[in-house]
Amino acid sequence: MNTHVDLTVLSTLRDVMETEYPALLHIFIKDSEARVTDLNGLIHHPDFSPASPTQLQTLRSMAHSFKGSSGNMGASHLAELCHQLEELVRDQSAVSGARISELVRAIHVEFNVVRDLFDVELQTTLTRH
Repeated sequence: MNTHVDLTVLSTLRDVMETEYPALLHIFIKDSEARVTDLNGLIHHPDFSPASPTQLQTLRSMAHSFKGSSGNMGASHLAELCHQLEELVRDQSAVSGARISELVRAIHVEFNVVRDLFDVELQTTLTRH
């Protein structure tokens, strides 16, 4: 396993999904790009407030969903960062806007690494067939 993606998970997905594996990778990449855009859009919106329970619930839900899909794809560090964000905003009493921004930025950076690794995996898989 490398520090970004559990290659055993990818191998299992490749075996189980067979010819649908490239589509799975592509869908994950596109879906995750949208998730990162949505996270950034939420926290950088002029009306965003770390004191808003509604916005924090939205952020927690987004982080939870992204954590699940990342974990299912073997992107364990990305899933862990999403988990950290989810836990941070769970306790709505003392949420730091700076810490939220820091975690969303880390999620964005980690996703870029994962996307590059999955792009290589996708190209490798397509050239095998």
